[in-house]
Amino acid sequence: MKTQKVLKHEEKVMVIYDYREREVAELLKKLGAVASEQPLDVGDFATSKETVIERKTHSDFVSSIIDGRLFEQAERMKDNYDNAVMIIEGNSDRGINENALRGAIASMVIDFGITLLTTKNPYDTAKTIYWIAKREQAAGKPVAFKTGKKPADSKRLQEFMVASIPGVSTVLTKRLLERFGTVEKVFTASEKELVNVERIGKKLAKKIKDVLTKKYE
Repeated sequence: MKTQKVLKHEEKVMVIYDYREREVAELLKKLGAVASEQPLDVGDFATSKETVIERKTHSDFVSSIIDGRLFEQAERMKDNYDNAVMIIEGNSDRGINENALRGAIASMVIDFGITLLTTKNPYDTAKTIYWIAKREQAAGKPVAFKTGKKPADSKRLQEFMVASIPGVSTVLTKRLLERFGTVEKVFTASEKELVNVERIGKKLAKKIKDVLTKKYE
């Protein structure tokens, strides 16, 4: 059974975020928001008791269309919140039939009533979330999120394990898992293989391998 937990902050804009979204949360803090990490059962951000936001990279958006996750997530968002927003961040070369892409977008808008927004990068995403929250809270809407017993989710656990590596953001976590397929393959990838992932340079690749191979003392 889900309940709704209300949080309050009288002076600043508040945004609730899931643990996977720490990169954007840090940017929200720089914009002046109070960002509170909570175990969200639905979506990635909550900006009021009425509004939930799901953030996807363009590549993950395409992947979720192909494997059907997109429609399951859309249904859960609309079942739990009055306003559901999906942010599609950046661009990718992930291929998909154009008709399938347009059809999925149309379904999000018409069948589920999801508001679709596009952003350039994590900072642009943070600014968008900040202004949604500011607008709602200026109107007196309380900040709340759904709580309840969460089902086992191997995908979330995989993301958590990779995201625990220092220097690896949520976006990089998804890129690594999309490239290598499993946590094991991410952890056993060579530095040369790691640098082939977008936004992972030689310095970060070396840092990742150092953390994974350093003897525990």
